[in-house]
Amino acid sequence: MGAGQRPLYRGFGGDIDAQTDGLVGGPPVSQACRGRPGLRAWRFIQWASAASGAVQTGRAMAAEWGGRERALALTAAGIVILGVMLGRAAQLQVFHGGHYRSLSMQNRVKVIAIPSPRGRVLDRQGTVIAESRPGFALVLTGTSNWRPAVNKAARLLAVDSLGLQSAVRQQRSAYPKDPVKLARDLSPAQVALLEEHLAELPGMRLEYEALRHANYGPRGSHLLGYVSEIGRRELESRREQGYRFGDGIGKAGLERQYETLFRGADGCEYVEVDAHGRVQGGIPQMPELPPLPGVDIVLTVDWRLQLFVESLFEPGLTGAAVALEPGTGRILALVSRPNFDPNLFAGGVAAADWDKLSRDPSFPLWDRAIRSLYPPGSTYKVVTALAALSESLITPEIRMRQSCHGGMRIGNRYFKCWKKGGHGSLDMRQAIVQSCDVYFYQLGMMLGVDRLNRWSAAIGLAKATGIDLPQEADGLIPTTSWYEKRLGKGSVTAGIPANLAIGQGEVLATPLQMASLFAALGKRGLAARPHLLLRAVGPDGRLISGEQLDTVRIPIRPEHLAAVAEALDAVVNQPGGTGRAARVQGVTVAGKTGTSQNPHGDDHSWFVGFAPYEDPVIAVAVLVENAGHGSAVAAPMVGKTIGAYLEMTREGPPSLAAAGAP
Repeated sequence: MGAGQRPLYRGFGGDIDAQTDGLVGGPPVSQACRGRPGLRAWRFIQWASAASGAVQTGRAMAAEWGGRERALALTAAGIVILGVMLGRAAQLQVFHGGHYRSLSMQNRVKVIAIPSPRGRVLDRQGTVIAESRPGFALVLTGTSNWRPAVNKAARLLAVDSLGLQSAVRQQRSAYPKDPVKLARDLSPAQVALLEEHLAELPGMRLEYEALRHANYGPRGSHLLGYVSEIGRRELESRREQGYRFGDGIGKAGLERQYETLFRGADGCEYVEVDAHGRVQGGIPQMPELPPLPGVDIVLTVDWRLQLFVESLFEPGLTGAAVALEPGTGRILALVSRPNFDPNLFAGGVAAADWDKLSRDPSFPLWDRAIRSLYPPGSTYKVVTALAALSESLITPEIRMRQSCHGGMRIGNRYFKCWKKGGHGSLDMRQAIVQSCDVYFYQLGMMLGVDRLNRWSAAIGLAKATGIDLPQEADGLIPTTSWYEKRLGKGSVTAGIPANLAIGQGEVLATPLQMASLFAALGKRGLAARPHLLLRAVGPDGRLISGEQLDTVRIPIRPEHLAAVAEALDAVVNQPGGTGRAARVQGVTVAGKTGTSQNPHGDDHSWFVGFAPYEDPVIAVAVLVENAGHGSAVAAPMVGKTIGAYLEMTREGPPSLAAAGAP
């Protein structure tokens, strides 16, 4: 079969195009289905015979009356009748025969869609994370006098009949001939009950449907996203792509990102129905067209690590964690808490469930890993240090003019250091190790707002990373013009860059952005676009799409990158370092703590790190909301994550070639 051709079925003594037109619930019957020439000729002969009989009858009547004039008149009348009948026969059978046969087919033949299963989601080792499961729905196909049947169905299902009627009216107002799914994801008991009473429900049928199932419930929910019933606006834009009312569509996460791959092609079967719309059986001459499953997506994620990181967020903890592979950008784990169960949406989310989710003040549907913007706190000090080194404002050995005595006055305001007793006189390395705010206040004033912005952008902040997930936030590194637009001319005082330099104020980043930044530092300047797609595999095992690796060198001199990386090593491993809680036995972890000021409550806890220091295979960012100092909460979580991954891959990383094989 050539490209663009549609398959033909054999039936009715001729070719029947698979794209049948004019059938209720499906496309119109094609030209090939509109009758054979021999059948048309046979019906024409029948009409002609009837007309000829009329002429003979006229002659017999004339003979009986015995009058020549009357015989001629009656014969002429018979000829006229014959002509009229022959003309009408030609009009009905030859010129309009297809139209009337199509109307007849509409009354007795319906096309029932056979839903295709969505493609599966697998991790890099072949663990199936999400797949399709069978379900049943009660579907209304009748287009007239449907209310008694709907009321009967409502009583059987113990639901509000007015609600079902409203759903039918709303759909039929836009798409009057489309089937209406009255109830979805029916239980076995409901299916048995409806099957028993189906004869009392004219114009209804029980229909198989493929429902999405997240095999691990809420774990990995923001990574996966969810599938739910297509909305009216979405349907209007996707109608030509084959979507119908009641179809599932990816609404968030990977399900939304790769909707066109996950969605397969529905099959169809042709059934004969009676005058009440009840299915009488299949039509042997019109065999069913089997559905084509969707494409499997194999992820870069290690599901073992995903589950481990999920377990670190004890009940009540809110925040996010991202683990990725430096040098490639492969996401190893992505967690956002609180989470939700995607399975609630598969058969249409219940009103009570949606109300609970949408009213929850902790926003469980919000992906904090890629959409929430937080002040990065002291984790941003590495950017300030690299900017000052690149501008030749300092060297790693230079000390600031003003030593730290617990704070410093800038203008008419006193800016505190986190350590009340102060740190004394420090060089850059020790300022990073001990996270001295006073040192970085002075660097911020030396750099100014715009140079901080420029170097932040060069390093990869202030814009989305480009991960293959929808709705990623850009982040914010403000400029002078940004402040003046909002606060007026001359609004940028010396205190603003001082505050930005320690990752407070208006500087904002996502946990994913910070993980990506530290992965680049670990690889001494090699930045890689974070991504989740390892490959896409068709139902026949054919490779549809491979991994796309995008790397770039950040424009920082190698010796400056090395100096900052060495300081990050000391943060964790040197006595007095703020990140010692992230240590892992037998491996050198490097990283940075952060405490992010929160105007709405307690401070947020940050830690971002990578390991092994010499040639990292994992970088991790953890943000825990309202948890206080990064050294107390986030740092231990990063250390445990790194330790667990290195233990999982002790004998080498898992093969990336096997997952998704048919």
